[in-house]
Amino acid sequence: MTDPATEAVPTRRAPRGGVHPQPSVERTDLRLTDISLDEVVELVRFEMPDDQIEPLLERGVLPGCRLCPVRRSPSGDPIVEVDGVMLALRRETAGCICVKRFAAAAD
Repeated sequence: MTDPATEAVPTRRAPRGGVHPQPSVERTDLRLTDISLDEVVELVRFEMPDDQIEPLLERGVLPGCRLCPVRRSPSGDPIVEVDGVMLALRRETAGCICVKRFAAAAD
């Protein structure tokens, strides 16, 4: 007979990388990857590590700036216009950029 106090308790092993997956949460934020071509949006925030944000900031991609996807590269990565300058982004990077649509102008 085994003692319940000394019996091994099954543990949940973490996947590779050592982090348990978070429960899936419905994403309500609008991402740059969700925007159609020629639609102007405003950058709200970045959801990526600081070392990946810095190159974007150096190129003028700042919270509050206007972004407009103008075309896609042959591999499907977005090419956006930022203050009159074309900037190619990786799809993964564009997926970490939260944006908002401009409200329609009231007449």
